[in-house]
Amino acid sequence: MGVLDIIGGILLIIICIGIAVMVLFQESPKGGGMNALTGGDSYYNKNQGRTLDAMLAKGTKIFAIAFIVVAIAVYAIDIYIK
Repeated sequence: MGVLDIIGGILLIIICIGIAVMVLFQESPKGGGMNALTGGDSYYNKNQGRTLDAMLAKGTKIFAIAFIVVAIAVYAIDIYIK
């Protein structure tokens, strides 16, 4: 195991913890599927992108993409260095 493998592993652990924390802090959706049927044209839905829950959802997506990129990079480094 080289230094780059260790650094990549540590990055993966940090990213996994970040994903878990962000998912745990998100609120569960309320109202079931009825919001999709009624249109959901309320003040909350118009400003939904600015809420804390929306920011956590965006952060979760960013961490998930970072996880995939780092995992592929660690794999590629492991394959090509050996």
